[in-house]
Amino acid sequence: MLKVAWLTKIDKDVFQKLVREASEAIEEVRGIISLDVESFLNDRRARFSLRYCMVLIVESLADIAVAILEKDFNEVVESYRDAIIKLRDKGVLGSRVAESIARLVSLRNLIVHRYWMIDDLKIYESAKNSGVENIERFIDEVSRYVEVKDD
Repeated sequence: MLKVAWLTKIDKDVFQKLVREASEAIEEVRGIISLDVESFLNDRRARFSLRYCMVLIVESLADIAVAILEKDFNEVVESYRDAIIKLRDKGVLGSRVAESIARLVSLRNLIVHRYWMIDDLKIYESAKNSGVENIERFIDEVSRYVEVKDD
């Protein structure tokens, strides 16, 4: 029988809720990026949904990062980007994943703070080209950090 040891001080239920939120949004993103570019750009609902999903994903991942840094390392961060980079510096995330998620944080900030300048094609391409893959890697790497399975 496997035992799960909770290594982090972050609340297990909160962690699982944030992972679930991100995972549900990833499912939506996969459906949207399965559209060809022209269909995506001509579908207002798909464009708005992708924007919202990317914001939700980034905020969920950043909330996980902030919680780990606060609870396990007694560190406070000033921004989502800072949280991701500090997780890399602490060895929780690999460089490739951290840099990719940091770029998604910048994209999220553009969506949230400069909505009149949103480039839906850029969001689509970011999600399609490796965004979803690196989001899943983030979840895997953080999950390995917070859980260890022993016999």
